[in-house]
Amino acid sequence: MSRSYFDMHRLPHQSLLKLGGTKVTRQFIPCVRRAHGPGSIFPMTSAQQRLFSIDYHHEGGAHHWYIIPTGEREILQGIIDQYKPTICLNHGQLLIDPLILDKNHIRYHRVIQHPNEFIVLSAGTLAQSFTEDASWSESVAFALPSWIEEGHANVSVPRCQCDIPRDFLPEIIDVTLFRPEFIRRYINSHLNVTTDNKSPTLKGSWLYL
Repeated sequence: MSRSYFDMHRLPHQSLLKLGGTKVTRQFIPCVRRAHGPGSIFPMTSAQQRLFSIDYHHEGGAHHWYIIPTGEREILQGIIDQYKPTICLNHGQLLIDPLILDKNHIRYHRVIQHPNEFIVLSAGTLAQSFTEDASWSESVAFALPSWIEEGHANVSVPRCQCDIPRDFLPEIIDVTLFRPEFIRRYINSHLNVTTDNKSPTLKGSWLYL
């Protein structure tokens, strides 16, 4: 396929995750989500091991997102622990009333996503959403160099009380596979910005919001 076309199914294999080889990249396939009517709710989640993620809205009613930056996680977790310390922020166990976020001065972004639009969530971001009508979308996780360089990959995940069988839990990615020299080589090969007499171009298929 021409590199002028963006294919989210190939994104994990084109992202920094490729440094981990097929043992890592084979874990990441797009996840399809369907809403069967208006008011369908998708509780708060975060990408595996605080990776980046991209969501594409194929068709149907608009999605209303509440997106909490990773810098607000510790504050939010502290508030939740006051009420129920076993609640997990990562596995879809919680839907938070935005009024609680406002009351506790937790920064968040509200975004309305329409069909044929992408939303890219930065490393460690928390997100919850609801739909206006029946719809379907798909998402997949990926990595950029800042996932390693800013320490997101090394953050220890506390043991949660979610009733998820061990066989269904994702494997922990070995961050020692992402050595600095390999990351620099990846940046030079895939993320360099080059210029000509016409306009700057970005090598590789990347979308940022």
